[in-house]
Order: sequence, then C-alpha cells, then structure tokens
Amino acid sequence: MRTSKPFSTISYNTEDFLNLRLGELVQRRQIDFFAWVHHYAEEDETKEHKHLYIVPNGRVDTDQILDYLLELDPKHPDKPFKCIRPHSSKFADWYLYALHDVSYLASKGQARKFHYVIDDVQTSDRDYLLEEVHTIDFAKLNRFAALRDAALQGVPFEELLMGGGIPIQQTYAYKEAYTLMAQFKTDRGGRAGHEIDPETGELLPPPEK
Repeated sequence: MRTSKPFSTISYNTEDFLNLRLGELVQRRQIDFFAWVHHYAEEDETKEHKHLYIVPNGRVDTDQILDYLLELDPKHPDKPFKCIRPHSSKFADWYLYALHDVSYLASKGQARKFHYVIDDVQTSDRDYLLEEVHTIDFAKLNRFAALRDAALQGVPFEELLMGGGIPIQQTYAYKEAYTLMAQFKTDRGGRAGHEIDPETGELLPPPEK
C-alpha cells in the first residue's frame, strides 16, 4: 500500500539486520522514525518475532520498504526472513500492545504470558519515542489498572463488587477482565493470533459469545 501515515508490522528479521536496514532508510529520509520490540513466542506461537512501528517521511510504498527488509536465511535460502503485511497504526495502540500492557490487553479481553518495558524498545530516536509515550492518554486505562492491582494482590472480586467499585451493569465484563489479569497465560480472546483492525491499527475486540 502507499501511505504517508505511520504503520506497523511483525518482523522475523534478525536484530542486527533490522537495525541496519531501518537505519539506512532513516539516513535516506524514506522514513522519519522506527521502533520495535522483540517478543518471545507465547504458548500458542512457534516463533519469536518483533513488533515494528514505522513513521514514513512523506508518502511511501510499504511494499518497497518491506522488500528492503528481506533477509537471507542461510538455512532456508528460498524462505527469507521478512515482515508480514503492514497496517496503518496509532502509536498508542502499537506501544501498549508491543509492551503487552496488562491493562490494555484486559480492555481488549486478552492476556499474555510475557510482558515488556520501555527499555526493551529499540528505536532510531529515543527522545521522539518518549515524546510519543507522553501523548498517550492513560486515563481510560485507570479502571483496568485498579482492577489489575486488586487481581494481582489477591483481593476477591466479590469484595470489589460489594465495595461499590464495580458498576453493576458491567459486572460480567469486569469479572472477565479480573480473571484474565489474575493469570499469566496467553489468552487471545477467542482469536487464533494477532488480529488487527486494518483501518485503525488497533487490536480487534474479542468475538461476541
């Protein structure tokens, strides 16, 4: 696709190759910024991978960008390391998912075993990264953060409910989120893998039951 908007993808490249090629794209002014986080394979995955976020410098052809990131796999010359099809992406959604933020995932009805921190982010510009992080509206996740703390501290859900901290009309949703945050195992909300809204770059909500 041709776009001037930020986009994200999943990369199977090696670390050194990815940083080298992305750095060259920055020097050539084809992209303004990149950041990525290495993910270990979750219980339902077979390969480690990287969640990559790119800000283009003007309008770019993402196919050309991804072609430039094709990397020879010496063990399988006919199957190079590469990136999957990209999607337009909002920084906040990419960042919170890339770190497997517990509250963010719970708000999507999901959970993961592995979690990451900002120091795990490799980027072309640390100052730009921090500025973007500071623009994230964390307020909407506050209710999930409070629920997460209670879940991790072992506060019974019934106690939260009786204390008036849970809206009665949303009891089921809060109970499901509480259960997810109390356990550290992979839960994709009934989905088989990474499913992203191609329009917003956000994780799709869990399917209706």
